[in-house]
Amino acid sequence: MVQVSAVVRTRDEERHLDDLLRKLQEQTIPPSEIILVNNYSSGERLASFEENMKKAAIFLNEKKITVRLVSFPDREFSHPYSTNLGVFFAENELVAITNAHTIPMSCSWLGFGMRHFGDSKVACVTGYSYPLERNKPLLMISQCMYYFSERIVLRFNWTSTVDCMIRKSLWQAYPFDENLPRAIPEARAYGCEDYDWSREMKSRGFKIVVDPQFSVFHSHERGTEEAMRNVKNYVAQRPILRTIDKFKRPRKSFSRLDQLKNLKLHVLELS
Repeated sequence: MVQVSAVVRTRDEERHLDDLLRKLQEQTIPPSEIILVNNYSSGERLASFEENMKKAAIFLNEKKITVRLVSFPDREFSHPYSTNLGVFFAENELVAITNAHTIPMSCSWLGFGMRHFGDSKVACVTGYSYPLERNKPLLMISQCMYYFSERIVLRFNWTSTVDCMIRKSLWQAYPFDENLPRAIPEARAYGCEDYDWSREMKSRGFKIVVDPQFSVFHSHERGTEEAMRNVKNYVAQRPILRTIDKFKRPRKSFSRLDQLKNLKLHVLELS
């Protein structure tokens, strides 16, 4: 039977993490393992996070879900590096990627993603992100912003590491490019390594599938601040995407994982 790994990126963040882990446990096709990637802000926060995750792992282990915690100092964080670490430690060919303030919309989330990989040309499945907002007026604003996000995904077949499932073998051929923030300094704040990965897969003849059933709730729950942040991100990302579109492909990406022994990692098996 085909199995799937789940990578969850977090920074000392536990507000929605329990809900996310519970949702992963309840999947009709649960992950065989969960890799938590945590860029910790302090030694104290790391110790507290590890203790809480040990408790959560007890219930996941009962469902035969292995849990692994990979931590590194916050000062070394970049979006592609964090994601690459999670995929590197995944043991399965299919790897679902999300983060700690995201919750799958259904208990069939992983199943909806996995069903597309019978086609050997599918590199990745992605979905939409919907607001997790309790304030109704703000919810309407957020829904408008997420509507525009949907249009962007549909237009560009742009996978998002908030909500995607990829083939590890293709990631091994082209990891998320950790040089991107150097080539495009603005990308350090806004990521876009997932857009670059999508463009590269397309250039190599693979497909990016957008499946509305493979969608998530995603929000930092910051009210009007988040709505304005979404507008700002949309405007700021446009020139970054245009620069990425000009890259000559196929191309090579860079990852520090070739120097794994020299990296400051703290790997904890919680199973």
